[in-house]
Formats: sequence, C-alpha cells, structure tokens
Amino acid sequence: MKNKLILVFATVLSVFFSLTTKAQDSKILAGAGLKYATDISTMGIEAKGVYLASDTWEIAPAFTYYLKKNNLNWSTLDFDAHYVFSADDKNTFYAIGGLNMTFLKYTYEGYEGYEVLEGFGSDSGSVSDSNVGVNIGVGSRFAISDKMYFNADLKYTIGNANYLSAGVGLLYHF
Repeated sequence: MKNKLILVFATVLSVFFSLTTKAQDSKILAGAGLKYATDISTMGIEAKGVYLASDTWEIAPAFTYYLKKNNLNWSTLDFDAHYVFSADDKNTFYAIGGLNMTFLKYTYEGYEGYEVLEGFGSDSGSVSDSNVGVNIGVGSRFAISDKMYFNADLKYTIGNANYLSAGVGLLYHF
C-alpha cells in the first residue's frame, strides 16, 4: 500500500513538472524538509510540491515518512490547498486546508519462550491501519535566493488520528 502511495505522489509531481515549458514561466515548487507531529512523537522526512494555481490559490501535495519508534511506522499523505492572504516578491503567508491520509504499521516480535504450533500462525508479524482526516493551519515561504525558498508550516489534522504537526524545509522554484 505504501509503495502505491509513493507511486501516486511521484506521478502527481511528474505531471506538475511536465506542465511547465520555461523556467521563468514555471508555477512549480518542489522540495524536502523535516516535520514533527505531536501524537506521532517522532521526526519525519517530508517531500513536498507546490503548484501556484493563481495569485490567491496554491495546490500542495506532500508525503511524510516518520522515523520508526516503538515498533511503529507512521507516514502521511497530504492533499492541501493554500489560500494566500499576503505575498510579495520575497515572502508569502497562507492558510492551509486539505485532506490527510495517515498510515500506521505496527511490527511485533514473539515473546521469549513462546513456541508456535505448526500451522497456527507465527511469532512475529505486523498490523496496519489508515485514517482519513482534514488539515487546517497556516504557513509561510521566505525567499533565500531567486529560486530557493525556506518554508514553514503549522497544521492540525482532525480525524481518527488527531495531531498537530510543524514542519520546515526548502523549496526550489523550477
């Protein structure tokens, strides 16, 4: 399932990249960063794309893989829209709204002294789950150079898995 989501995210980003013909006309930003989520309680690595649909609206898909902690693997797939309420040549401030898919995989090992009867399961395995939620938050983008931006956002995911996430990263304007 995770491989399918990565493939979908890569496909979306490649479609965004193919929409542009000249670098100066490009409406695509892409980059990576770090993210921390409260209930997940571990650091994540995020890949993010931004399509500048208009002066007011942006489309921002993102995938975050959180580092394994206590036999738990978390990842999130976000399909956000940004409403730009303040922008100039160097700074952009926006509100965030969108859909979130949170994925969880718990891996377990058998207990010491536990013997498995042949044909009745195993002493290790994993359990997976996914949750759909809604994102709300705020973010900003600051120009470091003509093509490079520092990006920061803070958003709350509401759903079966409720958590606050804060992220920072770099975006390149193609």
